[in-house]
Amino acid sequence: LVLRAMGTATGMWHKCKERGLMGEAGDSALHEMVFQAEITAAKLAGALNSLCYDHQPDGGFVVACLKRALGYLHKALGFTDKVEAKKLLQPEEVSAYRNDLFKVREEILKLMDRFRQEL
Repeated sequence: LVLRAMGTATGMWHKCKERGLMGEAGDSALHEMVFQAEITAAKLAGALNSLCYDHQPDGGFVVACLKRALGYLHKALGFTDKVEAKKLLQPEEVSAYRNDLFKVREEILKLMDRFRQEL
């Protein structure tokens, strides 16, 4: 999930950078859309990476970290509307990005349910 979220964010960053949209003169909504998704990936890494090493953290801690990640994800989703309204990207690009973020959101919610059951 961490790699998926990071791939979504960095993929959009590269796409925008190639078009010259990520520089200092770039649109703030576009910057925030990508930045909030990058923070989401980082928060997911903080919540989940220790699981790769068979470390079983407290389920409540994992849920709390996932909830924080979800907050940043929702901000990223909110900025997709602003980017779409400004026509900074093709509608299908924004739609694909939004769909990827919603898929990450769905997985976060599933994990939150799983770790809540372990409490």
